Amino acid sequence: MTNFYVPVLALALVGGSAYGQHLPQGGSATLAKKFIETSVHTSARPTPAASNRAVIWSDDFSDPGTWVIGQEAGASADAWVIGTDAPSGAFAIDPIESTTADNGFALFDSDLLCSGNQIAYVQMADPVDLSGYAGVVLQFEQLFRRFRGDCFVDVSVDGSNWTEFEVNAEVDVNSSTPNPDVELVNLSAIAGGQSTVWVRFRYFSTVAEHGPGGGCDYAWMVDDVAFTTLPDNEIQMDYGFVSTTGTGEEYGRIPQQQLPGFLNVGAGLFNFGSETQTNVVLTTSFTGPTAIPDLVTEVGSIESQVVVDTDDNVGIGSLDLGEYTVNYTMTSDQIGLDENPDNNTQVRNFEVTSTMYSLDKIGDHAAGVVENLQQVGTASFTDNATDVKLLTMYFVNVEMTVYGFEVGIGPASRAGGTISISLLDTTDVLSTPSIVNLPIDGVESDPYVLTAADVTAGVVTIPLPQSVTLAPGAYYACVTLGGSGTTAATDPEVFVLDDLTVPQPGLASALWLPVDFNEDGTEGPHFYGGNGTAWAIRLSSNSTIGVREEEELAGVSLFPNPTKGLVTINLANDGRHTVEVINALGEVVLTNVINRTTTLDLSGLAAGVYNARISNGVQSSIQRVVLN
Repeated sequence: MTNFYVPVLALALVGGSAYGQHLPQGGSATLAKKFIETSVHTSARPTPAASNRAVIWSDDFSDPGTWVIGQEAGASADAWVIGTDAPSGAFAIDPIESTTADNGFALFDSDLLCSGNQIAYVQMADPVDLSGYAGVVLQFEQLFRRFRGDCFVDVSVDGSNWTEFEVNAEVDVNSSTPNPDVELVNLSAIAGGQSTVWVRFRYFSTVAEHGPGGGCDYAWMVDDVAFTTLPDNEIQMDYGFVSTTGTGEEYGRIPQQQLPGFLNVGAGLFNFGSETQTNVVLTTSFTGPTAIPDLVTEVGSIESQVVVDTDDNVGIGSLDLGEYTVNYTMTSDQIGLDENPDNNTQVRNFEVTSTMYSLDKIGDHAAGVVENLQQVGTASFTDNATDVKLLTMYFVNVEMTVYGFEVGIGPASRAGGTISISLLDTTDVLSTPSIVNLPIDGVESDPYVLTAADVTAGVVTIPLPQSVTLAPGAYYACVTLGGSGTTAATDPEVFVLDDLTVPQPGLASALWLPVDFNEDGTEGPHFYGGNGTAWAIRLSSNSTIGVREEEELAGVSLFPNPTKGLVTINLANDGRHTVEVINALGEVVLTNVINRTTTLDLSGLAAGVYNARISNGVQSSIQRVVLN
């Protein structure tokens, strides 16, 4: 059975965006921390197709005198600015790439201002006469990156009383709109036929809603504002989704044995035109190694300014290995008159694998979908250069044995940073306070030292010291990162790729910080969900992942040997090395990270024979040590 969700909506997003996806699971109760490192590559939302909409009035912010800047009572001394300067706060983002950005745009630099109450607006100085137009659309180009504030378009017909329309509600924490994003707001009910119409763009965030610091968002930029006529026929598909969980997670790669026997699919259809769309039909079709029958959903009529979300399960049985593409298309009696046919389709894809399980789909999204990536790591959070934990949730439907992880490495990484991997129970992680130091079966890898070759390759494979068998349930794959937390080109650093292309439920990817304080100095929550993103942290059930043939690390010696406790490890070459001291039972009893010839104290260990494994991440040397 198909489920329909039909809220009334007075706002449209133009172009093939996945934002606003139906995600039943929802987000976390806590907000994520800001990321210093932002985009690797971001897709741009297409501008509207050529249309018969007439432009009634437009402004490109080339003359600041046509706008008034103000703030509401009780707000801090925050203000919009009109010019060409990019945001310049501690978490600065790129400037808007709007059509006329070179001659000026409006900027609210929330992070730069970062004060208690941020309630500021930029408003048209003079009203526009719309008395001859019953259907009116406000169009503008924008770039907004969210941390915790809200964006509004306000309209007034008397200059005193305002009706608000929230925009960007679909943008998740630490995510942004495309650059540029074309936004359309239907103002017909308020402004249609009115002789005096003012519009303002208002950013809103307060201490009462968000605690100390109030807003302290990233930034909102607006340009190329216009009033246009409302199209007669314009139906849009805002998103399409395909999930194997039924709670919204869209895994890019899923092992064959973990398929649940169904696909949860759906799409969001929005009638932005003034005319009712009749006989609307959504067709969901599948291509791949195993045939899956098309799903035809008869939606019926959609009145003007109404969105319909569909949600259905499709039985699939077993699927052969390989790539599967899901195409969503819609038709209606009026589809031949549609203003912009380019937004009538969506596409998703996923891969059925033998051993790889990944939330992300980096490097292999459907044709025509441009990846939206960022990187997050040891230089992303103040005072958190080591023991930063990134976590990705995986649903295990049948027993699964995990031998290691594959981790996507961001280009800002530098050799010498470290990565440890473990599997955690979601019950522990989601408890209050979050428990992140109890790996399942006590299995956690030693720190893997990132090499220059790993950074160039953009991926690293790390085995667990012993396999972990997971019973059916939900688990977090956790990577613990170590680095310098600086911007120096020679300092070690680890960044993990994050796939923003497909929005995910809030807890699908999460973050844990060892050092965490609120802006008022109190202890922070340490655990943060709500990003709606997909870290490139992938589970592997390939048993050969643990077979690592390392070259002999030359120039390593230990002395004195035998020793009563102090032993000097001599290295022929400086650089980050891990040292593991292993007892006769094969247990690692001491670990350390050294950068040059170093003396270690083994006096706390029992007398006996030990092996010391010294590794630079590519080569290793085993040295026998006798402790008297």
